[in-house]
Amino acid sequence: MRRRIFLTILLISVITSSVASILTTYVYYNFYVKDSKQELKTIVTLAAEPRKWDSTASINSSVNSILKSVDYSIRFTIINEDGSVVYDNWKDEINENHRDRPEVQGAFEEGYGEDLRHSNTLSSDMYYYAVKLNDDEVLRLSREISSINSVFAGLMPMLLMLFIIVLVIVYIAASITAKKILKPINEMTKSLDDMLEEESKVNMKIYEEFEPLSNTIKDQKNKINEYINEIKYERDNISFITSNMKEGFILLNHNKDILSINKSGKIMIGNENFELKGNRNIFELTRSPEIIEKINDSIKENKHLIHDVETSDKCYRYYFSPVVEQNKIIKGLLILIEDITIQKKSEIMRSEFTANVSHELKTPLTTMIGFAEMIKEGLITGDDIEKYSALIHKEGMRLISLIEDLMRLSKIQEHTQNVEEKLINIKDISEDVVNLLKLKAEDYNVKLILNADNVVMKANNNYINELLYNLIDNGIKYNKDGGSVNIKIYEKDGLANIVISDTGVGISPKHIDRIFERFYRVDKSRSKETGGTGLGLSIVKHIAELYDGTIDIKSSSSGTRIMIKFPVKPTLK
Repeated sequence: MRRRIFLTILLISVITSSVASILTTYVYYNFYVKDSKQELKTIVTLAAEPRKWDSTASINSSVNSILKSVDYSIRFTIINEDGSVVYDNWKDEINENHRDRPEVQGAFEEGYGEDLRHSNTLSSDMYYYAVKLNDDEVLRLSREISSINSVFAGLMPMLLMLFIIVLVIVYIAASITAKKILKPINEMTKSLDDMLEEESKVNMKIYEEFEPLSNTIKDQKNKINEYINEIKYERDNISFITSNMKEGFILLNHNKDILSINKSGKIMIGNENFELKGNRNIFELTRSPEIIEKINDSIKENKHLIHDVETSDKCYRYYFSPVVEQNKIIKGLLILIEDITIQKKSEIMRSEFTANVSHELKTPLTTMIGFAEMIKEGLITGDDIEKYSALIHKEGMRLISLIEDLMRLSKIQEHTQNVEEKLINIKDISEDVVNLLKLKAEDYNVKLILNADNVVMKANNNYINELLYNLIDNGIKYNKDGGSVNIKIYEKDGLANIVISDTGVGISPKHIDRIFERFYRVDKSRSKETGGTGLGLSIVKHIAELYDGTIDIKSSSSGTRIMIKFPVKPTLK
């Protein structure tokens, strides 16, 4: 803009100087012509006495006298009434008739005449002025008048020098003027952000003409700031949401370049160290053929797809959703990854649980129905009826026990019953359980040893009772003849410790991780003999979890040790 202002001022100055030079030359030329004419008229008027031109001597005297008084050449001509030239100081003999010349005609008719014309003889502009000396003769004086071109050419060096001086002055003035004009604009540009603030303290002179522009810019800036703040707010919200999502989030454009990805997405897809810098394609994130194939299919077919991927220890579900504009053009793809490991495990456990329940219920029912049919058909008679009735009763009681354990386990898991919480002394409960199982221990020839401190915690009395009962009962049933079960209860570091140790057959390491599953038995034949349902340790596990407890189990061929730790003030889950 500065260049344009500078060139505009310079161009205007050049045009103005040029026009002024031309007008000056024209005015000077008119003044010059007028002055030349007037001077010649004055000479003619003063010298037009007939006696000064009546003889050759007087003529020469008059001519010499006039020429000495001026610094330019004058032509003197005396013309007769018939147009013949009587005297001419420039030429000795002139045969050309001058009667038709305008100045000669005017002089004979009105006493004087004048004319300005180009002289072919002299090849120059000449001014002629004639006066009547007497009735027969006319005195005509003429002088050369330079043409305007000649005058302009003569003035050219001076005008050129003047033009150069003016040009230099204008150049300097234009530079200074442009700088002064642009100074407020430049300052306004540099301090635009400060100037447009509502509480700006910037003291700056703004042209009156720029105030509407300044106000408009300010309004636009405020609107833009509002839009930017809204976009930032939405971006920050989206970023906060996606970064804290447990699900993986990946957004691709139509070229499969990654636009956005959260931390969970990197971890789930197996590239936790991936950095999104610049344009990075999905192939840089994963090379999995099945994932790439689903991405291509979803974009190509414009279809929402679901695909499960299993890794060594996880199972993920991928949701592929095309991003489509109103004109049905696919602009990208949204990939949502969900960790369904727990769900898959739950489905497997549910399936196994259903199969186990069906099997556990079917076995005693089949036995009972078989024995009942045999009695019905008369295949069992006499004293055998009492024997088989006892077997039917035993299987029925086992079935009832199984159903009760299932119901208890379900209530503990789903918290369907109102859990009464109160302060209980684990020592008192352990003594009751030991007394309850004392006869059973004697039948198995197993010694029960209780070493309990007074440990108080807030819990449900029945749950803790059942936990101790199941653990001690297992220690009795799976012990050696003449073995022992040691029960130790104490408090340490704010934790209630329950330790059950037996001298039984022990548990193989391959079974330890699964003994808390429903219906899982290490020795199925022995469990059947002892009447176990396979749910005891599963109930123990869920009661421990209910009160933020932890279970630690160690086992060898010389016995098993189970330690359960409860916070003294647990939070019921």
